[in-house]
Amino acid sequence: MTGIWQHIINIIYSSRANSLQCFIIGQLIAAGVLAGLVNMESEWGYRIPFALQWVWPAFLMPILYFAPESPWFLARSGRLVEAEASLKRLVRASSGIDTKQSLAMIVHTDNLEQEMCVGTSYMDCFKGPERRRTEIACMSFAGQVLSGSTFAYNSTYFFSQIGLSTNTTYKLNTGGTGMALFATLLSWFLLMPYLGRRTIYVWGMGAMSAILMVIGILNTKRDSSSSIGLTQAILCLVWTFTFQLSAGQLGWALPAEVGSTRLRQKTIVLARNSYYIVSVISNIIQPYFMNPTELNLKGYTGFVWGSTAFVTLIWAFFRLPETKGRTFEDLDILFAKKVPTRKFKSYDVNAYDEVEVSRITAGVSAA
Repeated sequence: MTGIWQHIINIIYSSRANSLQCFIIGQLIAAGVLAGLVNMESEWGYRIPFALQWVWPAFLMPILYFAPESPWFLARSGRLVEAEASLKRLVRASSGIDTKQSLAMIVHTDNLEQEMCVGTSYMDCFKGPERRRTEIACMSFAGQVLSGSTFAYNSTYFFSQIGLSTNTTYKLNTGGTGMALFATLLSWFLLMPYLGRRTIYVWGMGAMSAILMVIGILNTKRDSSSSIGLTQAILCLVWTFTFQLSAGQLGWALPAEVGSTRLRQKTIVLARNSYYIVSVISNIIQPYFMNPTELNLKGYTGFVWGSTAFVTLIWAFFRLPETKGRTFEDLDILFAKKVPTRKFKSYDVNAYDEVEVSRITAGVSAA
């Protein structure tokens, strides 16, 4: 039992998991507030939700002052003593992690990337092996939108369009967000520790594409049964659950894993901007799909986003490599050697084989 609680603590203190947890919990709080105020007819029905958004920065901004600096940045700057001190702040004494050994790994990885001529500018993200890494980061993040999130994850308007009452709509929205939080926890404890990133992403994208297609197919039968609308709504909740089991988590994790350590920040920036570009486009066209005075597609919109999810599935099948269990130096070598996507999981890497590393760095420099 102690081991289980230790694993839970590790998850909570993981910065990546913690950011995802805050996203989902924040959405759940927002859904609960909206559901609670849906019948308030005064102007406070919309003022309170807007006002509550400004409460959180007052608590969060002062905390940033105490956040430790990245040990990777400090090591690259030659500030090794500060880097080790930062590692000690990030690692609990009870974890058994040797901070000196971790620092040595960071220095070794940075030296390896310097030998591979990995730069630190945005242009370097599109040169040599980094081009492939940038593509994977951008597509995996943009896949969150292409999977249909603009339609299914923000589904209250769709619920009202298919004839559900306002109260039912907001209750379903709150329930769906609660399911998303539950799916996030399942992903942390049951999927990501045991299944590969590629496996989860590919199967999740395939499932979401199928769900959206079924929503579209059901729309052809809406006149024959009053329960079709509710079935479509439930499928939207199932989509939300599947999203948080797969792309909802990995869209954040993969860009942080595939980029080289010297370009990680810029790779993530490019990936997030790719997400925003696709998101802006989807948020512009989605209202036209749903609005009764425009295309009025209702459930047929599932065909549109089901198709984009299917295209993303095809990309992931052929281009998304397995990164689970790989260190940053392992990934540097795998990408430098241009290892095929399907061989990433089984390829044997020796990051400390000086002959092999010299051969790789020479090849990268020549390219």
